[in-house]
Amino acid sequence: MTQSLPDVALPPPAPTPTPAPARERGAIARLSRSLRGLPPAERWWGLGCGGLAGWLQRSAQGLAGEDLTARFMALLTRVREGEPVLPDAAKRYQYVLVRGMLGDELPGYLLDNVQRLERRGLDVLEAPVDTEGLLRDNVAVLREALLDAEHFGRTVVLVGHSKGGVECTATLALYPELRRVVRAVVTLQAPYGGSSIAHDLATTPEMRRLIDFAFPLLFHGVSRSVEELSYTSRMEFIRKHPYPAGIPTVSLATSRLSRLSSLYPLQRYLHDRYGYASDGMVTAVDAEVPGAGVVRLSDMDHAEAALRALPGFNRYHPGDITEAMVALALDAR
Repeated sequence: MTQSLPDVALPPPAPTPTPAPARERGAIARLSRSLRGLPPAERWWGLGCGGLAGWLQRSAQGLAGEDLTARFMALLTRVREGEPVLPDAAKRYQYVLVRGMLGDELPGYLLDNVQRLERRGLDVLEAPVDTEGLLRDNVAVLREALLDAEHFGRTVVLVGHSKGGVECTATLALYPELRRVVRAVVTLQAPYGGSSIAHDLATTPEMRRLIDFAFPLLFHGVSRSVEELSYTSRMEFIRKHPYPAGIPTVSLATSRLSRLSSLYPLQRYLHDRYGYASDGMVTAVDAEVPGAGVVRLSDMDHAEAALRALPGFNRYHPGDITEAMVALALDAR
């Protein structure tokens, strides 16, 4: 006969503590969390920008400019040897430098460019543009800078890197009467015809979702500023507002495909997918402003004209590039 056990009230189970949510330290952690919801990589890319690079050169507006590469290299050699290359008249002008995309976020960006011109005794102003802002807003900033210069009897040389070069040319396209204030324009690696990387980011839905999330969060920027550099947006803008003829302008168009470059993955992406020669952000053919004198280099990435690299990883110094390009621009007619 089995003996039944008396009913004994068991103590309630100890409550399981609710774990505290893991802290996401800053914007990078939040960005990483957002990546988990993206689809597999093979679905990211869509149609892309195949066949669009160089569209402007193939159009009626793609006026071919003079190839100034040989003259540039001769000037660059003299600059590196410490010889003066700027004309005496260079000190009559004010030099307005315009940063490109994310320029406010990168330590040392355009620092060597500014310091080189200042060491040559030139009056230099960095335009207070929002480097992650919209084109029209930054054009308004440059317009005010030109009107201020005119008020004080100054003539301006505009020098813009990357997106900054697009904003320099857009200011004169939207306000052609301001050419009276401008002695010359220098564009350094500007995606005048559009940026292949920006186009793919803006037109691929999953990647667009990423920049819509990351740009405001990480950089307090406007994601539409990336879309403005796509081929579609640049086509529309240029057809409505072509760059005025007769303004002395020189453009630096570059490409590189080297594992020593910090932008090698992007260079390789554009090369392998489309066959484009690029500096990692802009294809060489899209950096040429119609009618401008052009310097074409095949061994420079998109950072080298604005940021100093570690020794052995590049062939150019931003200050040397700027001094030689300005000398070319002041010699242009």
